[in-house]
Amino acid sequence: MERMSGPDALMLNMETATTPMHTLKLGILDTGRRGRPLGLDEIHTALAMHLGAFPRATQRVISIRGHRARPFWVTDNDFRLDRHLEEVTLKGPGDEHFDELLAELATGRLPRDRPLWALTLVHGLADGRQAVVVRVHHAVADGLAALNCFLHATSESAGGPLPQRHPLPQPSSLIADGRDLDHRQMRAMARRDTPRLIAALPSVVVGAARTARAAQRFDRRALVPRFMGAQRTSLSTPSAHRRRCARSVLRLADVQRAAVATGTTVNGVFHGIVAAAVRQEMIARGEVSARPAVAMFGVCRDLTSGRTEGNDLATAAAYLHTEVADPIERVRLTAASCSASVALRRATGFELTDQLATYTGRLGPRARPIAAPIAPRVMNNVTTANMPGPRQPRWVGDIEVESWTSFALAIAPADVNLTAYSYAGVLSLGLITTPESMPDPARFLARMSEALDELIEALAAEGLMDTKASRRDHI
Repeated sequence: MERMSGPDALMLNMETATTPMHTLKLGILDTGRRGRPLGLDEIHTALAMHLGAFPRATQRVISIRGHRARPFWVTDNDFRLDRHLEEVTLKGPGDEHFDELLAELATGRLPRDRPLWALTLVHGLADGRQAVVVRVHHAVADGLAALNCFLHATSESAGGPLPQRHPLPQPSSLIADGRDLDHRQMRAMARRDTPRLIAALPSVVVGAARTARAAQRFDRRALVPRFMGAQRTSLSTPSAHRRRCARSVLRLADVQRAAVATGTTVNGVFHGIVAAAVRQEMIARGEVSARPAVAMFGVCRDLTSGRTEGNDLATAAAYLHTEVADPIERVRLTAASCSASVALRRATGFELTDQLATYTGRLGPRARPIAAPIAPRVMNNVTTANMPGPRQPRWVGDIEVESWTSFALAIAPADVNLTAYSYAGVLSLGLITTPESMPDPARFLARMSEALDELIEALAAEGLMDTKASRRDHI
């Protein structure tokens, strides 16, 4: 039994009937080497031998009256692996059918009577490929934790060594007959928490003041958007429960070379390309603005951490300089804002974010759906994530994982959420939106590819990049 942390509870409490809070992790599998498709029974057997390495995979959420803001993780003694596994066959091999399936999986909420994850084996992709789509609630894992789970479950080469076996845990004595949970111990644990939280309040106030002073003294503060500093656009149109998904890739070598040529970083170029795509989207909608758009993204406390559960990040906001027509200048300005935003986050620290999430409980999640449709200004126009992943393809036995894509959360009022993972030489893009905010997400990703081409051409024209140069690493 474990009390949920503040950041994890925040992710749980954000969920509503129209805002599912699970992410999608998509792996495209090439089973051609083995000569036969992967079966759901094989997945069941493999998971049964290794799922014990991930405690959250066999724990469910229990809330008790009077302490619902931070529920408990409790071992599910009625855990049945088959209830988390399913398989589907696409209506056709085209991307359209697959993206429709992804949108459907992104929409349906995960049941709360079992651990908050599910796996879907997908048949019917082009060229005999298969796919595995894992739905995992954001309360269980953030992007880094999910990536570490993926790395733990795969190897670096075909037929590489499997991870050490961790069979499913034995049932706990806390549940009698798999049904009647002893709430008394949870209430006792929650009551012991209360005096500690009250005693810590002065330090939280001091920490808030210290954070505010550090932000005021930050020498690049002008490069970072202020709170609620984004102009509301049609990207923040009130929306319902439907979702749309689209996938694409960018050549990582091109992004790296552009980063070298502009004197920025891969993350800076990525956000500069996002800025270009947003700019073109706004032009197409007749919403050209002299003000830059704003992106919000998470900054991990420790990118080297090997954790496989939980949320250990804080948000940062950066200007997407959509008002700038020149592609090189747009990238440089956007990259400077991204760099300053990350530096500001690290200067102010992560502790206050954790503490506030613990104290605010359900207040923030309850206020968001009320204010999101009507607030004249919003925190951001686009939500992004950019995670470094493996340089080479990963393997499950003799099955190559050709691609790895993540789809995050579409949360009003910024219903456009773009996740990028570097994987095996490409920047893998997963875009999730609502139909109201982004009717054609595939077109938006095409704008990103066009923006990268435009940037490379502009750099070549200025003599800053040799389009025939060999690839370089610059991460």
